[in-house]
Amino acid sequence: MNLIGLDIGTTTICGVLYSRNTSEILKVSNLNNAFITSLKGEYQQDPQAILQKVKTILDDLIEFSTAAIAGISLSSQMHGILYVDKDGQAVSSYYTWQNQRGLKTTGGISLEHELSALLGQQVYTGYGIVTHYSLFREGNIPPTARYICNIGDYVCMKLTGGSIPVTDITLGSSMGICSLETGTKTKELEAIGTTFNSYLPEMVSTTTLLGNYSHIPVIQPLGDNQASFLGSVKDRDKSILLNYGTAGQISFFSEERETHSGLEMRPLGNEGYIHVAFSLCGGKSYALLARFFEETVSLFTPNQQVDPMRVMDEMSIDCTEESIDCMPLFLGKRDGKGEFGYFKNITEANFTPQHVLTAVVQGMAKELYQYYEGLSDTTKHRFSHLVGAGNGIRKNRHLQNAVSYKFGKPVSLVSHSEESCLGAIINAGKGTGIYSSYQEGAAEIVDYLNPDDR
Repeated sequence: MNLIGLDIGTTTICGVLYSRNTSEILKVSNLNNAFITSLKGEYQQDPQAILQKVKTILDDLIEFSTAAIAGISLSSQMHGILYVDKDGQAVSSYYTWQNQRGLKTTGGISLEHELSALLGQQVYTGYGIVTHYSLFREGNIPPTARYICNIGDYVCMKLTGGSIPVTDITLGSSMGICSLETGTKTKELEAIGTTFNSYLPEMVSTTTLLGNYSHIPVIQPLGDNQASFLGSVKDRDKSILLNYGTAGQISFFSEERETHSGLEMRPLGNEGYIHVAFSLCGGKSYALLARFFEETVSLFTPNQQVDPMRVMDEMSIDCTEESIDCMPLFLGKRDGKGEFGYFKNITEANFTPQHVLTAVVQGMAKELYQYYEGLSDTTKHRFSHLVGAGNGIRKNRHLQNAVSYKFGKPVSLVSHSEESCLGAIINAGKGTGIYSSYQEGAAEIVDYLNPDDR
């Protein structure tokens, strides 16, 4: 018996075919995702192109499978929205989590702060509800639009032949439309008016059966943060997870609702909560430094070809040596408009490529560590394991060393790549009744690399 999990990421769309009989990944299929041309700060993607790529991957995995496929589920990049008409056809681009409409100001007050005040709770630019609020105020919602939904909701609706999108608590809360307490649409949104709220999709369980694709059950998608956690953490009660993809995240689980300064609380279906804080840049910080080195080389030697990532990876650096102080906020902070990255304490002796590289990877670790540092000692003592997920840390030995040093624990790397796909597989398993809980699915699927095999 096999299961399929897909992940609609910002830069990559991936699918994984998993065998329960042999407890192994049988096939991985990837296609690139990309932004389309749009105004500065919009960060839009083409929902039709995404849907077609998901179908291409799914069909490839289904054709490859020699055993029956019991279920399919998706992990989806969170927060973003698109508009669909009454027939379920996309009538807008997909406004991703990086959309910056909420930073627009009226009378010196940003839209995200204006909406937060109206709702009595903090929402941020990039949240679908903030993007929707901006377009609503401007009168720029497509005239035939009937609903908003997340890209994962849209894709699953189309895969199963539906016309009315639904969402779940993981994606609904990420868009800012769902109450963590009730799992239903936030009542405070009623203050904005009936017309504004008429676009909001209905809520369903994270493990709802939506329909079938090629006679295979399709389970409601879930947020990529939750999916990555499920696909990375074998012992959720004792683990801190660091995820470095395009962005960066630190997260941990609690069965009951808890409040931790600087961390958001996100639902893990109906099994508890994930507490999470993140960096907007994350693993992209390393790529930005590589781009800087590449452009520098091209200025001085225009005809010289160089692979900056390879050179950086092969550099000998000491992540325990603290010299240049860097905070790599190259895309800013979601709750700190105008606050961006910096380099400090640069001297004649340390102004070298090696020291700059060291500072960046230390900063990538430090940015997430500050949220861990702010936890109470009682909470910290719950966690004995440090888990690293995402290609941003999987392929970066410097970052592995930096986070191990900063957190004072060895970092375990998931033995399989595409952790979000594995989380979607676990969700598919629970939704089809194969697993009684997420924990049961994680115990079967998640495993870590031997340090000697890295």
